[in-house]
Amino acid sequence: MSRRIAVSIIIIITVITGFATYLASGLKFDYDFESFFPKEDTDLDYFLKYRATFKNDNDYMLIAIGNKEGIFSDNFLEKADRFTADLEKLPHVVSVISPTNIKQPVFSAFGFMEIPLLHVGEPEKYKNDSIRIAKSKEYINTLFAPDFKSISIVVNNVDIINKKESDALIFALEKLIQQYDFETIHYAGKIRGQKAYLTIMNKEVKLFLLASVLLVIIFLIISFRSFFGTVIPIITVFIAIIWTLAFMYLVGKKLDLMTMLLPTILFVVGMSDAVHILNRFIEELRKNKSKKEAIRITFKEVGLATLLTSITTAVGFFTLIVVSVVPVKEFGIYSGIGVIFAFLIAITLLPAILTLSRPPAIIKHRKKEMFWNRFLSKTLLITLRHPKRIVVIYTLILATSVIGIFQLKVDFHLLEDLHESHPLQQDFRFFENTYSGVRPFEMAILLKDTHQVFDYEVIKELDKVEKYLYDDYGVNFLLSPVAVVKMINKAQNTGNSNAYKIPDTKKEYHKITKWLKNPSIKNYLNNLISPDKKTIRFTGKMHDVGSYQSRILNDDFDTFFNQNIHPQYFNYNMTGTALLVDKNNSIMASNMIIGLSIAFLLIASLMGILFKSFKMALISLIPNAIPLIIIAGIMGFTGTSINMSTSIIFTIAFGIAVDDTIHFLSKYKLQRGIGLTNLYAIKRTFLSTGKAIVLTSIILCSGFLSLMLSDFKSTYLIGVYITLILIVAVITDLFLLPILLLKRK
Repeated sequence: MSRRIAVSIIIIITVITGFATYLASGLKFDYDFESFFPKEDTDLDYFLKYRATFKNDNDYMLIAIGNKEGIFSDNFLEKADRFTADLEKLPHVVSVISPTNIKQPVFSAFGFMEIPLLHVGEPEKYKNDSIRIAKSKEYINTLFAPDFKSISIVVNNVDIINKKESDALIFALEKLIQQYDFETIHYAGKIRGQKAYLTIMNKEVKLFLLASVLLVIIFLIISFRSFFGTVIPIITVFIAIIWTLAFMYLVGKKLDLMTMLLPTILFVVGMSDAVHILNRFIEELRKNKSKKEAIRITFKEVGLATLLTSITTAVGFFTLIVVSVVPVKEFGIYSGIGVIFAFLIAITLLPAILTLSRPPAIIKHRKKEMFWNRFLSKTLLITLRHPKRIVVIYTLILATSVIGIFQLKVDFHLLEDLHESHPLQQDFRFFENTYSGVRPFEMAILLKDTHQVFDYEVIKELDKVEKYLYDDYGVNFLLSPVAVVKMINKAQNTGNSNAYKIPDTKKEYHKITKWLKNPSIKNYLNNLISPDKKTIRFTGKMHDVGSYQSRILNDDFDTFFNQNIHPQYFNYNMTGTALLVDKNNSIMASNMIIGLSIAFLLIASLMGILFKSFKMALISLIPNAIPLIIIAGIMGFTGTSINMSTSIIFTIAFGIAVDDTIHFLSKYKLQRGIGLTNLYAIKRTFLSTGKAIVLTSIILCSGFLSLMLSDFKSTYLIGVYITLILIVAVITDLFLLPILLLKRK
């Protein structure tokens, strides 16, 4: 490369980078929970129609306020009533359901009346109130804690609340909470979760990049022991990151839970190209080659391998396109584009810088060189002397790993991403342990033919469904037309708790159906029955049992329904956000297998074309399939579930891990091409590429280890398991790959 071309390249890249920096600075954060739902899915389509008919199932906040001496002491209820009134005044609040504002209906010969559930401000009535509430199972674990030391308030906000409205509401709510000195207060819900996640994302996108930069700088200094070898790789990778972020801005993409990892991952992955190129350049200078000759040899011998590794890494990311979850798909696309940018910058900017700059002072660190020569020679000697033993060890490890793989399961819990010490997680656990739980439950009942909701036979069948949901499915709180009928029956019997049931006879039932025309009751039923009277809503809450257990519960319910419910009356359809999240994780698991298969096929084809040998294509895959099997086994033994986050680990790690194998095999091909014997070619390849392979693996691992600083469990696990895969991959390349090449005929 001439100096004129080198100067032109640097000027062009500098101008582009300056403009890209301006664009990248405009990137914003986004947290759209619903974007993680699978697209073009029948369950999602049904849910959207269902939500258009009824209210959304997660547009609310749960607030629990408590008093250690009990809720009926120390003017607690009076304060709670004032708090409830203030909650109703908050922006974007539609309604507030609180024990202090609930009225119980009573039907008598004199007509319809409503009496307070709690006689706030009348302490002399608190004892009777507490006795009556304790006998009413519909209130315990929903509005009242079983020990009567706290009450729960439901704050319903506007449906499908946007980011601006959400910020205004959570700000006003937290400001209001600070004005009251309740002994205990817990609150959880979609808008608080959104704030917590965005706060963490904003912090961690900077933390990860800073931590990975520091770790990588340390290892670059240790590896090259020069300013030249440290700064140049960092410059090239930062430019690639800036270009990628600018590209995202141009196409209107925001940083979300997935793409927040992109700067860190690109910094780590993009470093590999620069390290391999610089390492080879410096090695050629140490052989007393001129700078021009060193550049020529470096890009001739390492250039192809760098191109191939960039392609395979990009393929690993691009295979995420098969995922039906948009944020994951987009993460794969933009990461793959970032890898391509990193390669283009490495093969243009690096030679330009090397051409224009003075060659670095080559100091022969004899101790350092002796260490590497000794380490690599001993490693190769062990490999060549004990091939059978190494193969047996790998066979035993793989057999054990397969046992672990069979223990893997697809599972996900709401908010499992947050550490147990996080305030939101602690409040979440409080509602799980004290009240009905926080997992939404939604089920649609679809009436058949001419049957009506309040036909006695239909209500009796629906009552069987409700009973099963309470007793066997695990729902702890449920609203449905059945509950309304039971409430009316109780109200007609002067609030007797024993009357909270469906009347035993048709005659008794028809006595209470007249009250269904009451305006208050009709208004209440509008949220439970569709306008065409053909769809019934069962909505409630349950404990967060996880997606794995939920699938079992749904299968059991289906069996119950088919065996115990008369088919002529109605059918059912499970729906809701929780169901979509569960399905999402199952889809991600199957997408992982498809994506990994595509990556294997593409990379095997690439290696087959390069080496013109099926055996070499197979050899290139084996050292990189083994780490995936071993780590999958470890995940199974440690109880790590396959979900949306952990499922992407394998395709990403495979695309990265295969890089070292490609560098090794590319060098091996060159050595064989100049006429060396198989054994001698392996030896020369091992000693010349071994150092670069180990160094790049250390740098990659150090970068991914920075993800372990995350407050998100999923990000933490991505860092841990990709690091482990890379460690196992480099060990396999050093110990097993030479054995596989020796067996090649």
